[in-house]
Amino acid sequence: MLENNDRYPLQNIILEDLFHANKTIMALLLLIVITALATIWMTHQTRILVAEKGQLVLEHQALENEYLNLKLEEATQSDNTRIEAIASQLGMKRVQPEQEVLILE
Repeated sequence: MLENNDRYPLQNIILEDLFHANKTIMALLLLIVITALATIWMTHQTRILVAEKGQLVLEHQALENEYLNLKLEEATQSDNTRIEAIASQLGMKRVQPEQEVLILE
């Protein structure tokens, strides 16, 4: 038995028991920790991608609105009534058929 001045090495016995006798339990515990860290990392990456997708959707909507506005402006600019109104402001007249010259090569 142990003498009074000797200490029972409980800490060493526990560590020895964990690492030598219960290798399966330690391996499972390590796998649980690795799985938990992987889950946290994947959740973080997913949230980053969801935020990026939201930003891209907003940019897409802004570009779509700009495209529609440009198409509307193009249709408005090419309207004949607008061209005729500007021509009349500038004092321009429609060409008479007898003033037309046709050049053939």
